[in-house]
Amino acid sequence: MSSSQSEIGDPGALPQIAYSREMGLTHADFWRLLPRAMGNHSYAVVGNRVLANVDNGKLEITIGPPLERRIALMCIPYSVVSFTFDGVSEAQQKAFKAHFDLHFQRGGG
Repeated sequence: MSSSQSEIGDPGALPQIAYSREMGLTHADFWRLLPRAMGNHSYAVVGNRVLANVDNGKLEITIGPPLERRIALMCIPYSVVSFTFDGVSEAQQKAFKAHFDLHFQRGGG
């Protein structure tokens, strides 16, 4: 077979998975916790974006502007964080998300 043999690892062969969610943290917290949350995945920071390799695919994480939610006198910081996986299987995406979320968990009770 010719060059089509290399299509096995072709990121375009898998659907793009994208979602956003609110994360209750400051930008300083996000950047401080990011290295451990990324695990062994290589990544680069470009402005408010994280460009990473996840298995044979790509991931872009974008952190939105700092926001705050007020409840009476209490102020809770948060940002909308968007994830776009390209060429990453659903199983790989779920495994990445589980590891990432574990490092951003906060205690409570």
